Amino acid sequence: MERVELREGKIPVIVFAPHGFNGNDENTSIMARSIAKEINAYAVINKGWERSDVVNCFDDKADCNNVEHCHEDVVKDEVLDPLIRFIAKAKKNHGTAFLYNIHGMSDRHRKKAQDKMDVVVGFGDGDPPSFSMDIWRKDFFVSKLNVLGINAYEGKAGGNMSGWSRNNMNQLFRKWYLDSNVQSLQIEVTHELRSDVTMALITSDYLATCMLELINITNFSTAEKFKKY
Repeated sequence: MERVELREGKIPVIVFAPHGFNGNDENTSIMARSIAKEINAYAVINKGWERSDVVNCFDDKADCNNVEHCHEDVVKDEVLDPLIRFIAKAKKNHGTAFLYNIHGMSDRHRKKAQDKMDVVVGFGDGDPPSFSMDIWRKDFFVSKLNVLGINAYEGKAGGNMSGWSRNNMNQLFRKWYLDSNVQSLQIEVTHELRSDVTMALITSDYLATCMLELINITNFSTAEKFKKY
């Protein structure tokens, strides 16, 4: 069985599920696939690499959200190279690219929030900040989620869900390959919103809608508008 599923797209959105099926990330592979199909985006979906602190390609072990792991032999071929290739295609056709890293988080995080928390959006806030997406674009995305009834929080500065760490794939185009034309977000989804296939697909629809609306307010080199398929 192939460890990584790839999908070619037509719009400048790349959906990445680095952990796919692992532990707290259950059904994020389904979500990434659904989003990509719905809006005709690119996708890189981990289906076989088991999350690990070390890389062992013979035992299918690697952390595909760790940039250093993704530069290791085999992991690079299967994960990083396709991701960079898709980014390059999106930029060639549209001048910019939007990368969404789909993760799962435990429902225990919801209990710590005053309101019912559905999603945490990481955008590189920290000390110093390393914003992976323009603040106004991040604000637009978070606002649209809330309008749709998805209670979205922002990852606190330097926190585990901020998408700030150097080795976090959300920082790939800020701390490794410097490219301001790539906009990136880390999206952590509570277990309740992906607890089964039906819930995962419903949540995916909301996320896809927000991703599409964000690129449709972006000034591209052409006047094209993108729609759901």
